[in-house]
Amino acid sequence: MATEYTPPDETTVNKSVTIPRALASEVDARTDARGFSNFVSDLAEHALALTRTRTREMIEAYEDDNAPFTPEEIEQARRTWLGE
Repeated sequence: MATEYTPPDETTVNKSVTIPRALASEVDARTDARGFSNFVSDLAEHALALTRTRTREMIEAYEDDNAPFTPEEIEQARRTWLGE
């Protein structure tokens, strides 16, 4: 995981999170003060990638056992996901 400092710019946002003190101490032990945000950002990206991969696997498994989703079903899923 990257731990080098990347200065904030228009593509970053400052957020505050609350985590257990022991967890913060473990992260601090592996990064410098500026690397903490990069560490958390890298983990968030990894978690989202895993979620997308697992979702794709679930869709493929469903379609293997059934039939491919129709364009209408995909559009309905999109609207439901977005709360439309």
